[in-house]
Amino acid sequence: MEKNKQTIVPVKLQDDQNNRRTVGKPLPQKLVAHLKNSQTELLIYEGIKPSTLKILLMEMAINEAR
Repeated sequence: MEKNKQTIVPVKLQDDQNNRRTVGKPLPQKLVAHLKNSQTELLIYEGIKPSTLKILLMEMAINEAR
């Protein structure tokens, strides 16, 4: 039975300064609503997707009903 021969190949990594992206401070988002009840608190910011908001509000209502 023949064994597979493995070869080690040397690799040199170079630091390429031209391809780096600079990360700045994220832009502050505007708070559009602050909902609070006895057990939960929800902060809603500008740009939230309607489907996400619907799910969060449903979960908040279910949690309050318990």
